[in-house]
Amino acid sequence: MKTVCYSLLAVITLAVLSGCNSVNTVEPANPKAEPNLIAIKKVETDPALARKVSVVDVNEGSRGDLLFVQVQLENENYGPEDFNYQFTWIEQDGFEVQSPPAIWKSGVILGRESIYLQNIAPNPRVVDFRLKLLARETYNATVGQGTRPRGRSY
Repeated sequence: MKTVCYSLLAVITLAVLSGCNSVNTVEPANPKAEPNLIAIKKVETDPALARKVSVVDVNEGSRGDLLFVQVQLENENYGPEDFNYQFTWIEQDGFEVQSPPAIWKSGVILGRESIYLQNIAPNPRVVDFRLKLLARETYNATVGQGTRPRGRSY
């Protein structure tokens, strides 16, 4: 009987704690937006982050004559996840845009939350993009140490 009580207490505690870190959301039942979702290719080299945060959709459009990209991420866990991300841009001839240099930005996604990362190309010659995602710990151990990061590319 004592074991059952402890097990029940543990389950209730986990349910309460997980509820404290998750996010409640509200959105239209019949959305009017029509995203231009594109096929993506994933290269996952940070399994710690890949198990927790996933790419749901990639929406591509334009703002004037510039490529505009929006990536939807979802945290599959109940706890918050810290991460870093970087967009790089590719021109028609396959060269990566070097100016302005790509920078790493930090982000946080709360438990069970869905967020959007978005960016706009730096010039009208850009036709493709690459998004790299790293768990904060991986970022600090690689980029923070001055070594070249190997992140998830989409």
